[in-house]
Amino acid sequence: MTSTHTPVDGPYRITVEPIPTGVTLDVEHFVSKVVADVVEKLLTDEYADRLDDLHEARPRDPHVIERSADLPFEHLVEDLVREVRTKLPVYGLQTLRLAGRIEQLATPAIAALQAQSEAHTIAVASILRGEGGAAA
Repeated sequence: MTSTHTPVDGPYRITVEPIPTGVTLDVEHFVSKVVADVVEKLLTDEYADRLDDLHEARPRDPHVIERSADLPFEHLVEDLVREVRTKLPVYGLQTLRLAGRIEQLATPAIAALQAQSEAHTIAVASILRGEGGAAA
């Protein structure tokens, strides 16, 4: 069931909340599925062996400059990302509810940022004309 704060209830819930500069999208339900996918992959022989190798390679000297071939952690992350879901589907009317909620919450924040930017532009122009700031 959707609510004002949760305009998308499936297949993955998305909650939208305001922040001073825009909105946050809480996709915990989706991330839980991604983590489950990662754990499943780590339990396979291929990834379990790589995880063991990675664990054995630590700790390393933090001052050693590593070549890209020497970055097993980064390569493991890249490979796991290729294995798991990365697109968050939003279907039908939920798409419009999500867009509407984002617009509803982001509009005041964007207006405030624009006003702040305009005030900054006016202040800089005034300083450049010698009308204010430290020189006055």
